Amino acid sequence: MLRKGTSVKIKYPEYVTGVTGKIVTMEDSSKRWIVCLDKNPFKDSQEIIYLSLEESDFEVIK
Repeated sequence: MLRKGTSVKIKYPEYVTGVTGKIVTMEDSSKRWIVCLDKNPFKDSQEIIYLSLEESDFEVIK
């Protein structure tokens, strides 16, 4: 069972493949997961990035 704070590695979308993050919550209406990336993959940007992902878009890491 996935829960808040679980560490994940992104598989899709391609522009963030391999980036790690943590689960923040699950969207009630769509059953997608909100994931906060550990590091912004875009050069020279310090913004925090949140993604709405299906469970098949990431894998749990320890």
